[in-house]
Amino acid sequence: MLSSLRIQNLALVEDLSLDWGPGFTVLTGETGAGKSLLVDALSLLVGARGDAELVRHGAERATVEAVVEGRFEAWQAFLAGRGLPEEQPVVLRREVGSGRSRAWINGASCVLADLRDAGRLWMRLTSQHDHQSLLGEDRHLTLIDEVLGIEPCLEPETAAVREAGAALKARRRSEAEREQRLEQLTEALADLDKLMPKPGEWVQLKGDREPLRHAVHLEQAFREAADSLNEGLPKVELAHKALVRAVGHWPDAVAEQDRLRSAVLELEDLLALARDQAIHWAGAGADRIEAMEARLAMYERLARRQRCEPEELPARMLALREEQRSLLAGDVSVKELEKALAKVAEAYRIAAEAVHGRRGEAIPKLESEVQKRLGRLGMKGARIQLRLSLAEDSGSPVQQSGRPVRVAAQGFSALAIWIEPNPGEGFRPLARIASGGELSRLMLALVGAGLALGAGVRDGLTLVLDEVDAGLGGETALAVGKAVAELGKAHQVLAVTHLAQVAARADRHGYLHKETEGGRTRSALGWVAGDARNRELARLLSGHPDRIEALEHAKVLLEG
Repeated sequence: MLSSLRIQNLALVEDLSLDWGPGFTVLTGETGAGKSLLVDALSLLVGARGDAELVRHGAERATVEAVVEGRFEAWQAFLAGRGLPEEQPVVLRREVGSGRSRAWINGASCVLADLRDAGRLWMRLTSQHDHQSLLGEDRHLTLIDEVLGIEPCLEPETAAVREAGAALKARRRSEAEREQRLEQLTEALADLDKLMPKPGEWVQLKGDREPLRHAVHLEQAFREAADSLNEGLPKVELAHKALVRAVGHWPDAVAEQDRLRSAVLELEDLLALARDQAIHWAGAGADRIEAMEARLAMYERLARRQRCEPEELPARMLALREEQRSLLAGDVSVKELEKALAKVAEAYRIAAEAVHGRRGEAIPKLESEVQKRLGRLGMKGARIQLRLSLAEDSGSPVQQSGRPVRVAAQGFSALAIWIEPNPGEGFRPLARIASGGELSRLMLALVGAGLALGAGVRDGLTLVLDEVDAGLGGETALAVGKAVAELGKAHQVLAVTHLAQVAARADRHGYLHKETEGGRTRSALGWVAGDARNRELARLLSGHPDRIEALEHAKVLLEG
């Protein structure tokens, strides 16, 4: 469970310290006040990619630090396995800036992979992006395993099969081919060692290159925007001062005065953003573009030599190195290598079959529980099918039910989610028919069903729900609020929402807003209760926190 969080110099957040409690905490606030930044901060603590663009203008680095409690035995095993200080509660820290991103666990430096693995012990983040990922069947198996609490852990068996297969393939070459191949491998690896390709680097370089090519135009565009805003802002401020005088004579004009004040703050925020972007693109520099282009060209040249795609070079390099090691290993006979491969293939098959069986046993109960919950979430009559099958691979040495099956850390299972939104329409793949609102509700139903079955997300976790209620309203919004509150009874839940129906069910309510001081805008958070919370719910309902009918509606929601 997350007990405290501190964010420094992350975009609009200058220095924000928050203490979190158990149960359901909701965050609301005006647009652009930084609700998404809190989710970004938590994402950094579970190994998400850090972007220098997140650093507040004028600061060198952004820092996020959290204190996490609970699940002591799991944490102790994790920390001991990685040689990290075995201290509890656990302190996680992440820094991002123009240089390399850095991370620490309990004060000891660690790699991002450690943060990602640690994240599985304490947090689950569900966002609109996660909902959209439901549209890809390649994500379905991982999602259902998460909901059911199934951890395949077949990495050792998978690695053993691949190593044995590579050794056998290498040994089957004739001795003449062996020497020739070793020369080829030495030459190829010498070139690849100069590049040292990293997983994901090609895609990142291509994504970073395009905006850099237009750095001059981007600088000019943002500078012109900043100049125009700078010229227009004083006029808007004069209009605001005029309304302030008007309110002195006619108090009913206070609503218009507040709206214009909000407009002034928003324009000031946009002016600061435009200036920051102009400075950023002015400093992009031609040297960085040239270095990036040179590295991309080297990727393309070596990919042509290896007859693969540039993004496949890291895996290709590992495969070549393994082949070289196998060729140099000695004179083990082909028969011995075939026996070794058959042995590890059978060990993998047995382990994967056990995981496949667990999935098959749990899925019918999960389907039934999800359908009940979909009905309560405004999708009455909707039915779901979790279609479990075998993932075939014609080149695999592993046979299951007479068919060659995939060798992977998650096993040889394949899973697709099919849905029938209305009775009589028939089942079809989820991607063909589900809307954004239906995806949100399906995600809530899946997580809630896993909890109800006692097999899903484990105790002591923090569930972060980033606008899971997007696109919903009315009775459905009330049902979603109830579903999220139900999760809050079993876990610590942090939810970002725009719906009063959801916010009203929370145990704690945080309100994010922007403050401007000394020409700089910053985000601030305050906890609201009593009349202040009632007014915030009224604002979410109508946009006007003081309207009598909205305040009455807010009271009804809180009492419900």
